[in-house]
Amino acid sequence: MKKKNELLEIPFQKISDEDIEFQILDMKKLLNNTNFYENLETPHRLKFNSIAIVIEGEGEHTIDFKTYTYKKGTVLFVAKNQVTSFKLNPNMNSYVLEFTEGFLCGVVEESISDMFDYMRYPATLQLSEETLDAIFINIKLLTKQLELPSDEYKKSIIQSLFQSLLIQLKRQRVKGVTPIKTKDEKIYNRFLYLVRNTHKYTLRVEDYARELDISSKTLTRILSKYTNRTTKAYLDEFLLIKIKRYLLDEGLTLQEIVNKVDFDEITNLIKFFKKFEKVTPSEFKKATYLLNDS
Repeated sequence: MKKKNELLEIPFQKISDEDIEFQILDMKKLLNNTNFYENLETPHRLKFNSIAIVIEGEGEHTIDFKTYTYKKGTVLFVAKNQVTSFKLNPNMNSYVLEFTEGFLCGVVEESISDMFDYMRYPATLQLSEETLDAIFINIKLLTKQLELPSDEYKKSIIQSLFQSLLIQLKRQRVKGVTPIKTKDEKIYNRFLYLVRNTHKYTLRVEDYARELDISSKTLTRILSKYTNRTTKAYLDEFLLIKIKRYLLDEGLTLQEIVNKVDFDEITNLIKFFKKFEKVTPSEFKKATYLLNDS
């Protein structure tokens, strides 16, 4: 049984027995389920990617400890391993697209491969009425295909329709964001991969620059241009989010978190955390759970 303050991890749970790791949830129907409702309002970590598209209703959604408001036309992007929770409106009507990394890799092309880069893009996107209508048509087509009996064409059709939907969203998502030049893209994507898979406190800007075979100055130029952060600021922010996620796991002691992110001692982690959050890790953890219990 899950302890009160243990971070709930939600794996991808297929509704059907088919070998398609993609599904669409109708939130209006699911909100009638009391247990499901409670789980959504409690901080939880997704082990898959999720896109929620709001058709009607207003409320709040927290993604990696930042709270965003939603209304008709809002799209919420949650990447695998991000921590999230809803403040739900019972009258909310939205569709949630859930899919695994494997399914995403089977449909993406280079132009949309960065859809879940949460350090580059905002977590939310506001669609116009016209674009929402176009997206809704695509959702209906996907829903219809998911309901059809399985055959050799079903998965390919769903992948094609889903790619079309992602491209429509990407068209809106890139507005106001500096497009990555071809010559920088390989370096940026490699840096992103390294940070997501290796970053700890002891790793410095020069370590990543050396791994990428470029200068620290070049790396910071690229990061500043496309994320509005220096490399140091990027690494600090990424590490801070990582620590916050660990803090919500009641099964981890502070010493265990220190070991995971490679601080030499607890006091240094506390100093690092307090520098950015103005509170200690334990104060942050307590405030987060009090906020959710209120």
